[in-house]
Parts: sequence; structure tokens; C-alpha cells
Amino acid sequence: MEQERIRQLAKLLAAGARARDAQAESMMDGGVAAAPAPAGQTLDVVEQALSTPPDDVDETQWRAAREQLLTHAHNGLVKLQRGDLQLDADEGCAMEAVIISDGSRPSFLLCDGEIDPKDPSIETWAGNIAAAQALGIAKLAAAVGRIQPKNGHASRYVGTGTLIDRDAGLILTNYHVIEQAQQNYGVAMTRNGDRLSVDGWLEIDFVGESCSLRTHRFRIVEVALPQGYGSTFHGIDAAVARIEPLPDSPALPDPVPLLSADAAYATGAISSLALIGFPARPSLQDGKDVDWSFVMRVLFGNRFGVKRLAPGQFTLPLGSHALDQGRRAIGHDATTFGGASGSLLMSWLDDRTPSFALHFGGATGVSNYALSFAAERNALSAIGARF
Repeated sequence: MEQERIRQLAKLLAAGARARDAQAESMMDGGVAAAPAPAGQTLDVVEQALSTPPDDVDETQWRAAREQLLTHAHNGLVKLQRGDLQLDADEGCAMEAVIISDGSRPSFLLCDGEIDPKDPSIETWAGNIAAAQALGIAKLAAAVGRIQPKNGHASRYVGTGTLIDRDAGLILTNYHVIEQAQQNYGVAMTRNGDRLSVDGWLEIDFVGESCSLRTHRFRIVEVALPQGYGSTFHGIDAAVARIEPLPDSPALPDPVPLLSADAAYATGAISSLALIGFPARPSLQDGKDVDWSFVMRVLFGNRFGVKRLAPGQFTLPLGSHALDQGRRAIGHDATTFGGASGSLLMSWLDDRTPSFALHFGGATGVSNYALSFAAERNALSAIGARF
């Protein structure tokens, strides 16, 4: 794996160790922010987090996957502890799994909008989670839905959308999520200028939680595109879709309380952020001897495509990526996989939990990227977003 990716993984591991231990690690040469905790300490945390197999996986396979993770993680952590960034492919992939399972950058399952207080990764984030719950994070989570074709489910969907206007029935998502609905599932749409009429079946389910059989579905009937729209870095990767109730649809939830185009959120002037979405099965880099996608699926019980909350921090200002010629994308390090596209970045510890950017892509251990509302307020306002 490339050294910059390993360098970023080392930073995340060090951040997780500092959160567990008040004494910061000493700085290392060569630009690695801080050494991770000793391998044994980090592995103790991982072993505790992965002490019991999920109910719906084969225990023999789970134990084999866990052993592979711990073995390669130990080797990689020992190297990082001495400042060696020359990790092999399996060691690097193990580091990606560790930062999720040791609490450095977890991805919490939600049930009725709440995080399980017994989640093994909660300790590092307990204070922040308590504060967010007091601010009503569960109510905000209810406004987040999974965008999917007809008869969609946790393994058949395209991304995430969030209700931003209940009266008008408007949700905000990525343009590329709408594009993938057409390309991957053949959802027919008719273009009329900057609007798409959805002739086929596309819907959003505002439940989509691993603990629930309930659905809360609305049909997506029209999509408004901003001037200059495009996928990822190739335009404004946003769309506002209008939804209508189905015969069995309950009342819409409350929308997210605030979209903010405050410039401070595009400069990193926040202590912590989070997003709520529907991450799919991760696509990890190939290892030499290990199928790491299989390891991740077994270790995490195949619980993908369901509603999760992922905390993290701001990492990069506007224009940091070489492809961001429009200077509209910021970076963050919350854990996201495909399917989280369309999730809103929230300043989840602020009083009104403002949402300030729209996640559209990235890679674990390097950076994730989101469309900054401060950079594209006018374009988004023109299609129905209110700031």
C-alpha cells in the first residue's frame, strides 16, 4: 500500500489511542502525526470489541476471520510503532479493519435512531454520543432514508437521502445516486431541462434499521438538478428530489433542523462531525493472502445497507483534491463505504446540529469528500434547499 495511505491510517490509530489515554503519544519523524499505542494495547481493544460472534454468522468462519485480522494487525502495528510505513497489503488492510473495530473511527448501528449503549466501540465516543442524544440525534436520524428501486432492501439500493422540507416533500442526495438508479437498476427517467421526471419506480425508506422490520416508504417522483451538476468532483454532486406518499405511507418525519452555509464549516472550525447513512459492504484493497472483504463481512455480521452513524473530524479545506477544480469539496475522516453517498455531514455537537456538507465519496484511511454548502449555497438554493 502507498505510504500516504499508511500515514493517514497511523494518524487515525494514534487519535484513537489518545482518546482512550489522556497522555498523548510522542511525535514521530517523517510526518506521521503520532505513534499508535503499543500493539498489545490496541489489539486488546480490538479483541474485546470482537469477543463474541454476531448471531447470524458461522462461528468457525468468524473465528478464522478474527484470527487473520489479529495476526496481520499485530504485525502492522509493530511496524507503525517503530515508525516503519512499509506495510504489506495484508497488514495495510488489517489497519483499515482495526480503525473501525477499535473505536478510532467506528460506524455505529442505529435502532430507533439510538446507538446501543453496549456497543463495544462506544467507550471512545461516549461523551460525544451522550451530548448528541441530548440534542436530539434520534429525531434527526428519522429524517434519513435509504434510496432504493422497487422492492429494495439492504442489499438492493443506491444511496442515502435526507428530508429537508416536509411541507414540499423534498429530500437532498447526490446527483450520482440518482444516476446510479438509472444505470444500475434501469429506473426510467425523462429529462426536461434541469429536472428529471421519474417514470420508473424509485423510493426512499426512512427506517432501514437492522433491528426493525418496519418500513416508512415514499415514492420519488421528480428530481431537480443544480446548474453545473456532475458526479463526484466533476460538477456539483447534488440533487433535490420530490417525494409523494404511498397508500400505506405514514406521516413524514420532521426534516433536518438546519442546513448551514456558514463559511466556518468549510474551514475546519468545528470540533467533531458525524454523518448518518447506509454504508454498503466495504471494498477493501486486495491482500496478498487474505480475502479482506470476506473478513470484514464475517467480522461485522453482514450488517451493511442499514442505518448507521459514523463520527469523525474535518481533514481538508476546499480545493485540496487535485480534481476539485471548482473548490467545492471538503475532506473528513468518518468511516464511510459505498451507499453512504448522499449523507449529510452534521456538526452534531452544536445546539441546532446544523448540516453543512453532502458526502459523495472517498477512501478509508485517506480522506472522504463532501460538497460544501458554503461553496455552493446559491446553486442549491435554486433547487429548493433552504439555508
